Parts: sequence; structure tokens; C-alpha cells
Amino acid sequence: MQLRMNWRVAALAGALLWGACSKKEEAPAPAAPPQPAKAEAAPEPAPTPEAEEAKPEEAQAEAPAEDNGAPPEFKVGQTRDEVMQLFGNCAVRRIFVPPAPGALYVEVYQAKDEERCIKRLGERHFTIRGGTLYEITPGLVPPDAPRHEPPEGV
Repeated sequence: MQLRMNWRVAALAGALLWGACSKKEEAPAPAAPPQPAKAEAAPEPAPTPEAEEAKPEEAQAEAPAEDNGAPPEFKVGQTRDEVMQLFGNCAVRRIFVPPAPGALYVEVYQAKDEERCIKRLGERHFTIRGGTLYEITPGLVPPDAPRHEPPEGV
């Protein structure tokens, strides 16, 4: 009788755990700041086929121009979002230390190994700790050492 009761309790506990683990709710998305309404919205004329062909070329020409501009100014204390916008598409994360109880997370970014990115961000690395730019250090983080896999049979 005791064995039958333990089996039922175990089955019920397993069902409850499975249900709790399978029905995870997604975190609500942060509310976006309200967009200012345009006082006078002028209707746009229908684009001509020639204009439609020119738009992709203009978009491609504008995107690299952002990276070739003057180097952005970084200041200790900027938020992570501001720093990521200043990086554009020229930064790569080299180190990530996840948060621990009582400790903040740490990320270290540096310029990608491309001439335009090094020109834009310089040969330095940026430490973001707890959501703000903590430190800007001269020099690049050395690449990871290649991994050596143990020989078979070990």
C-alpha cells in the first residue's frame, strides 16, 4: 500500500514539475517611448519605377558613410545602449562574464579586425560593467589560444 502511495505522489510531482517548466511566460516587452505625432502629415506621391531603383543604391551608399566618419567620442559612464550605437557594426565582444550573486556582468568589446573599424574605434578595448561604460583601456585583447583536442582513446 505504501509503495502504491509513493508512486502516485511521484507521478503527481512529476506532472506538476513538467507543467511548471513547460509553461514559461515571456517577459513583457519594455514600453517604447511615445512617438511624437506629426502635426501635418503630407501624403507621399506614389514612387516611380526609376525612384524605386535608386533607393536601394542610396541606402547602400549611406550605410558605409556612417562608419567612415570621425571617430565617435566615448565617455566613461555612458549607457550600454549609447555605446553600442557609437560602435555601429565595428565592434566585437571579446570577453563576457555573466552576473553572479552580488556581482555585475562584465563585457569587453574592441574593434573588428578590419582597417575601417580600427580607424573608427582605435586600438583599445571598452569594458562595460553592469550596463554602463566602465573603462576604456589602450591595446587590444589578444585572440583566444587555439584549442587542442585530446588524442583519441584518452
